[in-house]
Amino acid sequence: MRFSFKLVVLLFILIFTSCTVTKKICPCEASQIIRLGEKEVEINAQISLIDSTSLGGMKVKIPLTTSDHTVLPTNFEADYYYIRSSNLTRDAFEGKFTAINTYFAKGIMVLETNNTPQWDAGELVDIAVHLTDSRGKVHFLKKDAVPIEPANR
Repeated sequence: MRFSFKLVVLLFILIFTSCTVTKKICPCEASQIIRLGEKEVEINAQISLIDSTSLGGMKVKIPLTTSDHTVLPTNFEADYYYIRSSNLTRDAFEGKFTAINTYFAKGIMVLETNNTPQWDAGELVDIAVHLTDSRGKVHFLKKDAVPIEPANR
């Protein structure tokens, strides 16, 4: 009995720490759609290599939209993004957005950044966005397996 209790406790700890969110790891249980108040907000993403050797890196564009394409909720902020490559030899990357464009009436928030590492065209990347609502509660939206597009030439 004592052994089985220890085994149950160990399994409990493993389950709850296996997907712990830190600033270095992309949240693994995030959804593609979340509810904020009366609205559902969903994520989409595009990644492309930057066509300048002086800048390097990738350009990431993440539109967040309401599912019904009506007014965007005003009670949240997007601050961080996390990217994780399907190439497991690469470390996950965390960064802040360089541009946030909000079109409340159309239900759209477009998050952009170009302060990323340069990975390879065709590589699949998981992208998660860290959101905070007006009460300080943290939410994550995640888009899986986004292909990196070649630079626009």
